[in-house]
Amino acid sequence: MMRLHLNILSLLLCALCFNKAYSQELTGNDITNQLWLSHDISYKLSEMVDISGELGFKTISPKVWNRYFFKSTIKFSLPKIMFKGLRYKESLSAGVAFFFTDNKYESNRLEIRPYQGYLLDWPDRDRFQLRHYLRLEERFDLDSDNWVNTFGLRLRYLLTLNIKLQGDVINDLKGTYIPVSVEYFWNLIGAKQFNDVIRTYVGVGYNFQNSWRADIRMGYQYARNTTTEDFSTNDLIYGLNVFYRIK
Repeated sequence: MMRLHLNILSLLLCALCFNKAYSQELTGNDITNQLWLSHDISYKLSEMVDISGELGFKTISPKVWNRYFFKSTIKFSLPKIMFKGLRYKESLSAGVAFFFTDNKYESNRLEIRPYQGYLLDWPDRDRFQLRHYLRLEERFDLDSDNWVNTFGLRLRYLLTLNIKLQGDVINDLKGTYIPVSVEYFWNLIGAKQFNDVIRTYVGVGYNFQNSWRADIRMGYQYARNTTTEDFSTNDLIYGLNVFYRIK
């Protein structure tokens, strides 16, 4: 059974490696292909506190930038005060992210992004979970040529449905999950680059028995950029995410 899932993930990963090797500048309303890779490690400090770190890489075709990032997050679970009979979980989160963008045609950029968030998992069932994630981000976007800062402020709302297969019909599918999400962005103060507007994706993943899980995702994103002029892109995203939980 484990070998079956490893083979499936390997084949799907190979399907992601389509990224074309040609170079050209982006123009208004371009359609791009993007590959996103990330590895997330988390640890439970106590019954109420979790910490995590995420390291990742993003690239685009046409080949105009590569992006490297690291995020650290602390999450505080909230006790149930109201509606104790309902199956839900609440938490507050805070953290900081660092993004370095290696631009092909423009100066490179370093973004430092503190953020604060509220998470609500409701309903939270054995077979499915609906997560609401509201986050405020302060974006300090630095030009590497002169280190001039462009400040951005963004509010974002992520809605994720996580369907958990139990292996009732096909036993080998036990541990498999299907994430489906849509995320809205409100750029209250726009930064120079990566002013996303909407993002949606669907994926498939597997929970391994040794604290590991992994999923692949395919999605669509509409974004605006103003590095040299005001233009927008329609992005097709292909992602691989690997998670490890320290016990």
